[in-house]
Amino acid sequence: MQQPAQLSFRAIIRDENRDHLLEPDEAVTIEVEVKNEGVAEAEDVLVLVQGHAKLEGLFPSDVTVGTLQPGEVKRVSITKRATTSEEALHGELTLILRAATPLAFIPPPKTFTIGSKAKHPDGGVIVPDVDQLPMSYTAFHQPKAVVITIGVGTFRDERIPGMKYAGYDAQVMAEYLRTISNIPGERVRVLLGRKALARDFEDTFEQWLRKRADRETVVYVFFSGRAVVDGGTGAISLVPYDGSRSEPTQLYPIRRLQEALSRLPIRRAILMFDVSMDPSPGVDLAAIPSPAWESDGSEARKDVEMWMVGNRTLQETHAYDQGKHSLFTYYLLRGLQGLADLDRNGAVVAGELCAYARSQVALIARQQFGNRQDPICLPKVGWGGKARIHPLAKGNNPKPAVTPKEPVVPSGPAAPSPNLHQVGP
Repeated sequence: MQQPAQLSFRAIIRDENRDHLLEPDEAVTIEVEVKNEGVAEAEDVLVLVQGHAKLEGLFPSDVTVGTLQPGEVKRVSITKRATTSEEALHGELTLILRAATPLAFIPPPKTFTIGSKAKHPDGGVIVPDVDQLPMSYTAFHQPKAVVITIGVGTFRDERIPGMKYAGYDAQVMAEYLRTISNIPGERVRVLLGRKALARDFEDTFEQWLRKRADRETVVYVFFSGRAVVDGGTGAISLVPYDGSRSEPTQLYPIRRLQEALSRLPIRRAILMFDVSMDPSPGVDLAAIPSPAWESDGSEARKDVEMWMVGNRTLQETHAYDQGKHSLFTYYLLRGLQGLADLDRNGAVVAGELCAYARSQVALIARQQFGNRQDPICLPKVGWGGKARIHPLAKGNNPKPAVTPKEPVVPSGPAAPSPNLHQVGP
């Protein structure tokens, strides 16, 4: 009489951008670990994939493990590109262990909650709307915080290319930051288009801000528009509405903004820049240095500042028509809705927000635009920087309830491989 085998297994399902929702052509991976804990060989072991009929069709029907000798452990991974669906799908996917050899007992199935985004009639994917932030997202009361948002999408010099969503980016970001931190309206300044002249930059950063800053002030600065990179030094200057790429005196240097901040007795400065960067006219593109976002100030001042920049190179930032914003701004807003709470502790901090937006922008740029857009976060992880841990919003990425079911791996950095197979009972 054939001895029964005794099998146990663990499993995990991971979608490429870790947002719990499958997008067209997104890679989804099923990984299983099966162990033969008995004294008999287990033949033709496989894991069946079952669930909602349409959702099930997005995955392979089974994962073949093969034959396991007593005491043997096998780990198998299979990756498939997700197809599209005309409707949004949400449901449970169940992994069931089977073998040709009789089993001493049937291991309990592993159940995952997962979904897919609907295909838009024009061939695109419906993405979440970020334009309205519910009042329930109010997280902090910061009566001494200051918000400055600037959006310059068109220019007096018509030879300068426009930025499709720059003005709208600035408007919506101002409302997010004001609402989330319950900041008084008189401490919020929004400069848009023709109201964002060079003299408005000067007045805002060097006069208006100075009158409202003290040791308890957190300064939030957001800019969506264009910048020019100096061909000799890599120094960056913002382009106001009346700016000229060939005339430095008509630009607003980042160094000047940094110097203005360094003179203030502020607690924190969180700076977000969604910029298309151009070289100064006539320079040798092969010899131009990298854009210099890092401050030359003291380490103490660097500790106060957190920079989130949507683009590290000389290129156009992407307009994300599906999200009705520039790509980097869209994912900053999504992160502020709570999705950037990568450690799931109930709060989104500055470092998490930048890390979330950076990973999402890089992925979408590659998948949908076929090129790169690589945001940067300064200071980097491990460089200190108290501003990185400054709380910005409430988390909305809750830990899964402790149940027999296994949720899809949460959005955020991948777990180290030694812990990968500890999911499930």
